Amino acid sequence: MQPVMSGAVPQKQTIFWLPSVFAMVVTVLLVITSFFYHIKADDIWWHLKAGEFILENLHLPEQNIFSFTAPEHRWLPHEWLSEVFFYLAYSWLGYRGLILLGVLLNALACALVYRLTLRYSGSPFASALITFIAALMMLGNFSLRPYLFGNLFFICALHAMEEPTAGGRLRPALIFVLFAAWANFHGSFLIGLALILLYLAAAVSERLLDRRRWSAGQSLWQAIGAAGRPAALDFASALVACVVTPNHVFGLIFPLLYIKLAFSREVTYLTNISEWQPADLSSPLGQMIVFYLLFCGFAIVGSRKSPRAVHIGLLSAFAFFAFSSIRNIPLLGIAATPIMARHLPPTFSRFWSTALARVGLRERLENWHRATVELNRRSSDWTLPALTALVLALIFALPPSWKISYPVLSGVHRLADLSPDFYPAPLLDELDRLASGKRVFHFFNWGGAIIWGLYPRQRVFIDQRNDCYPPEVFRDYFAVHNLELDWSEVLDRWRIDFVAYPAGSRLSQALAESESWNLVWRDEKNLLFERRPRSAVSGR
Repeated sequence: MQPVMSGAVPQKQTIFWLPSVFAMVVTVLLVITSFFYHIKADDIWWHLKAGEFILENLHLPEQNIFSFTAPEHRWLPHEWLSEVFFYLAYSWLGYRGLILLGVLLNALACALVYRLTLRYSGSPFASALITFIAALMMLGNFSLRPYLFGNLFFICALHAMEEPTAGGRLRPALIFVLFAAWANFHGSFLIGLALILLYLAAAVSERLLDRRRWSAGQSLWQAIGAAGRPAALDFASALVACVVTPNHVFGLIFPLLYIKLAFSREVTYLTNISEWQPADLSSPLGQMIVFYLLFCGFAIVGSRKSPRAVHIGLLSAFAFFAFSSIRNIPLLGIAATPIMARHLPPTFSRFWSTALARVGLRERLENWHRATVELNRRSSDWTLPALTALVLALIFALPPSWKISYPVLSGVHRLADLSPDFYPAPLLDELDRLASGKRVFHFFNWGGAIIWGLYPRQRVFIDQRNDCYPPEVFRDYFAVHNLELDWSEVLDRWRIDFVAYPAGSRLSQALAESESWNLVWRDEKNLLFERRPRSAVSGR
């Protein structure tokens, strides 16, 4: 089956009742992520509280106001606009509006991936396959977090780099707007700047290696300037845009903190928190990356086409990012789309042509493929997704008592149901009753929930705002968590009154055996300990 590989797409004669492959891909993703593969709410809690604070006070917090361990440590809320959007969605539409926002952002990202692949493949079926693979990699970290906006901006930037003439004279302004928004929504804008530099280097290299593209009488530097000028202008526009934030130049250099910490030997979130850990080759995630890269290699070799240097650079760079930190795996699925779209369709075409020729079905299926591609070209792209989004919005808006409402169909009756291990509601009620205003040492994953549910009555020891704490707080937390020799002294030094931890953890077992702590509440999953008065301990 030989797909249409390139060229301008003819003008559509829309058949409104007939959905295209693009429409079906987006619709399937909307339905699956709404009812079958729920978005998670692991870290949304402190983002909601930050959005609430910003809207109520009309300025960004400058210090770690949610914590008693580092109240004067600088807090640079570089994702403030995402937090405002999340809080507005929650305050206007409740938890269902917040879930719907996350589902729509993910579906829009996948739609842009599909459009990017179609630019090269021309085949809606190959584009659908590549999009679903990218969607699977994005669903591995499908959570209500600002990175949903970051993925969207990254795909937009990739579109812009793949189409260097898009936008015409307005291109610098469009690049400026894209990166100005990106820098206020998510810290991954730094990856966007690196993306432009990668395309700049590739354009210069290709021009230097192909002297036939040099104009008559051009010198080396003139050739370099001619090749790199468009991308250099993109980079200048993007760089200026990245300081158009409330944090100005500090917001631009802030993401470099992660690089600095990666090369330090300090005990931080980079060394202890799961999403920042490298993908071990023996782990399922590491094996998934390996299989995906092998699949990309199969597509390149089978197509018998030389890959573009910039696409190899993209694949190599983001494979490294994915192996270095599992939170970057979704970015690999996005960054690999140009090379997959360029090489997978001819590989499949050659494979199927050879296989089908042996069973006498080649000509029949090729005719069927051409007919369906033409039918897809004439079909409607947006009618079905728009109708599906409208139906979903109505389902989300229905009262919970209705049989076709979102809570009944999904089993999700509140935001905490998406990630109950990260929002222990009964424990929070007991903390509010027994430990309000006291110092509580708690499980790391519950920090955001305590901020959302109990601040300002309760402040946290630590939470998922990883850049808000100095290394000594991380060292002390993990000293207690791992029951190091001085774990009890750490609790004394911080004057901890209560400890809230999961049942069955090593720390809970140690506290249950200690004479200094008394178990005051428990449920099936979590325990709450209170420090005994020193007189009671000494009198035993």
